[in-house]
Parts: sequence; C-alpha cells; structure tokens
Amino acid sequence: MKQLLIIACAFFTISYNYALSDSTKITLVIDAGHGGKDPGNLNSHPDFLVEKELNLKIALKFGEYVEAFLGHKIEIIYTRTDDTFVELNDRILLANKNRAEYFISIHSNASKNPDAFGTETHINNLESRTSLELAHAIEREFVARAGRHSRGVKLKEDRLYNLMVLKYANMASVLVETGFMTNLEEEKFLNSDYGQDIIASAIFRAFSEYVELKHGIAPRLSSENIKPKHVGTIYKIQLYTSTGPISTETDDFIKLNEPVEEIRTESNDVVWYKYYTGNFATQKEAKKALKDVQKIPAFKFAFVVKMEG
Repeated sequence: MKQLLIIACAFFTISYNYALSDSTKITLVIDAGHGGKDPGNLNSHPDFLVEKELNLKIALKFGEYVEAFLGHKIEIIYTRTDDTFVELNDRILLANKNRAEYFISIHSNASKNPDAFGTETHINNLESRTSLELAHAIEREFVARAGRHSRGVKLKEDRLYNLMVLKYANMASVLVETGFMTNLEEEKFLNSDYGQDIIASAIFRAFSEYVELKHGIAPRLSSENIKPKHVGTIYKIQLYTSTGPISTETDDFIKLNEPVEEIRTESNDVVWYKYYTGNFATQKEAKKALKDVQKIPAFKFAFVVKMEG
C-alpha cells in the first residue's frame, strides 16, 4: 500500500460536475478518525482496541479494496496511515488542496445508552446532493450486505452541531460511524477481523457502485483481486442458518480458516441469519471445496448455493 505524505494545504472551491477523460483519475481522501494523542472513544476491555485503532484498521482495509479494484482510475490520499495525530482542519485542508472529488471519514460511535447500536453516515446538509446519495448508498450496503442495523443518514440538524471535516469540504464528503463501541456485542464485532472486513467491504461496494454510476468507472476484476463483490453468477457454500446472530469467531468457523460472511434476511416477519464461505466462479469449484468444509462436523449439512450479483 503506497504511503502518501501530508502536505501544506489551502481551501479551494470546486464543482461537483466531473468530466473524466480516459487518462484522468479522480481523487478519494480516506480519513481514519482521531489518532496519536487523540484516542477517540475508549475501549471497554484492555483486549479491545480504542477508536483511533479501529478507525485506522477499517480505513486501510477500505483503501485496499479501492486499490485492488479501482486503482486504475482512483487516486487515494490517506490523512494518516499510522498512529499519527492530525488536526481536524489539516484533514479537510488536505482534501481541498488536492481537489479531491470524495472525502470519506471513518469513525466508531459511542453513547451513554449501552443498548444503542447500528451504523450512521453523516453529511452536512441536504444541499450536498452528491454527499447525500453516497451516504444513502453506504447505509444500504451496511444493511443488505453486512447485515448491520442502520440508524440512517444524519444531517447537522440531527447532530445539533457541525462537523468541521464536512462543513469545510469542497467535495462530496461523508463521515461514517461504523458502530457503537459502548454496545458490548457491537464492540466485539468491530474488534473482529471479520467485522472490520465486512464493514470496509460494504463501504467499498457503495463507493464502487456510486462512482460507476456517476463516472462510468467500473471495477477491474482479476484473479488477483481480494474478495470481489458479486458480479454476475457466483457460487458460495452455505454453512448454517439461524434465527439469531452467531459470532463468526466461534471455534467451528475459525476451523474453516476462511472468511465467513453473514447475510441477514427477513421472511414472514422472521429474521434469518445465513452464513456463507467462499466465492467460486463455477459450481464444480464450489463442490470441490464443499468436501473439505463437510469434514468439520458442525458443517456436515453445508451445501452449495448459486447467487446472482
């Protein structure tokens, strides 16, 4: 992953109407909230990460997806790639100076109510149409692909205050709250590799689909890409179905030594949680992998399913 230096910046005013030539790249600034002397929200247990650490892990995973699939058309600038303190105004100045088209800030939420949970995506106001569309796309992916509870898109009127990185942004900008660290179950989820990966991939899918619609930039797919989003027909191995969520950190899932995907669906007022592994181009490849999966007693009834992107 390339490392990018933070440089001195100044404000610029730019338009949201982008016309790209074949050789032009658009710029995305990925901002991992907090850092350095500013830990953000604290952890509930020493084994868990503080907010600045969670934000950075998810931000870097998101950037890896962008680089793998959209690197031919997207230039990424990170406000930080390590445990560095960056002033709020320097973050958005960096984006404005580089005339970025998109600014996505990653955060983890907290509340005095320990039962509060779910994702939120913040924009400045309804006049920021591009920001609004991107924010809604992210929240849709959190629900549809990551199986999270969405608390919706939030405006400055909802917060009762402005967020500096949104208020002074000269581009489409969103601040994503990936979940509540003050909710024990959600904190556990955010601290798992699976949780961080599925949150990052949901943000990526929303961004990828939006820039394809807005700019005609399609993801570049190859065997080297990591965990591609559903494109056309793919095959997965369905491991388990439950009416309640199951931790993907359980021993049986860990024995697979492969990522496990949770998809939440609702039918006849019943919520179902389905667990899958693998992304196979052909049914033959999936059935071959199924034999190994079924060697684990908990998954002896696993089966191959066909899924459309």
